Amino acid sequence: MSRGLLSLFTCLALPFAVLPAQQAIDGPESPPASVSGPNGHTLIVIRGGEFTMGSPAGERGRSEDETQHQVRIPRIYAIATTEVTNEQFARFLTAQPVHAARWQAATAARFGDPPRFAAFSRTPDSPQVGVSWYDAARYCNWLSERMGLPRDQWVYPDPVDDERGIDLPSNYLRRSGYRLPTEAEWEFAARAATNTSRHFGDDDAMLPKYVWYDANTKRERAYPVASLLPKQWGLFDMLGNVWEWTMDRRQPYPADGRVVEDVEDSTLRVSNDVARTRRGGPTDRQCGGHRRG
Repeated sequence: MSRGLLSLFTCLALPFAVLPAQQAIDGPESPPASVSGPNGHTLIVIRGGEFTMGSPAGERGRSEDETQHQVRIPRIYAIATTEVTNEQFARFLTAQPVHAARWQAATAARFGDPPRFAAFSRTPDSPQVGVSWYDAARYCNWLSERMGLPRDQWVYPDPVDDERGIDLPSNYLRRSGYRLPTEAEWEFAARAATNTSRHFGDDDAMLPKYVWYDANTKRERAYPVASLLPKQWGLFDMLGNVWEWTMDRRQPYPADGRVVEDVEDSTLRVSNDVARTRRGGPTDRQCGGHRRG
């Protein structure tokens, strides 16, 4: 599971099993309910539901693995409004000096010292890049710790082992700790109750208002979070700027017509042998590549 230059773990999901349903977003016309999280995060509360995931066969920019299928998310969850910034990640590293030393050594070995991505993500409020899925898991555990959550509610084991991998708890989507969003949670939030290729419709002329991509970045850099317009539910930069890690392992979408329940994966092992999913897309993608949200 590589530490890709643009791989980012940004959208932090937190399940709200006890949150009253009326506090969640019901649709694009409902005012978003938000909660404050640790380390400066704001999260939007979303009530899951059933939706069509994937894309129709004729959609421009579509990949062959985007088979349309029905998914039901059976919970209320919250997702961060922005990507994790350099400043937020730096506070995590300061609080975790042992991991910070290992991360900085691994980063220097892969990207140089100073890392070449420092020129790509230049400001404290720009998104943190150059992180692995395991780094994301550690960050989430740190947020759970800062919230004072008991360890039996943390989603990831501690410590997180990059080389040997980890085993997720069987109830990881029902724990109250911070975690990455599932791929379905990510797409449900990105679509914001729409069924077009993007939350604002299919008009490419609208893209620069919402998305950092090759036409308005010249592929030169990532931009500070929340610099463009948000989606209807108050979420920024879910398309473009940088890739965003999600919880799930990579596997084919079902094509048998059944409704898929977005529940815990029967395979709880996370290892470097099986890729994890990422969504959103980087600044070097052309307009057709920024879709499904």
